[in-house]
Amino acid sequence: MNVFLLIFFILLAIAGLIFKVDAGVFAGLGLATWQVIRLRINKTLNLVTILITTIMGSVYFYITDNTLFLILFIFIELYNLLGHISITRREES
Repeated sequence: MNVFLLIFFILLAIAGLIFKVDAGVFAGLGLATWQVIRLRINKTLNLVTILITTIMGSVYFYITDNTLFLILFIFIELYNLLGHISITRREES
């Protein structure tokens, strides 16, 4: 199920970027990151995904001059990072 949702959110993010729909970019990039974290493939992959989606979303919202979405998106990505740290600590103990 996580793989299906990952594909769906990636498609949602791509469609949002192509058609310039802020909600699609916000939900797609934010939730795709969470699905990668939930797959638990690799710690490095999780961090790289968080970094790439944060840069992509931040640049998009900066270019479209949407400050509210930019602030909320950075908050969501920080939440994803905290989720990654929490899952990593839980697996190590």
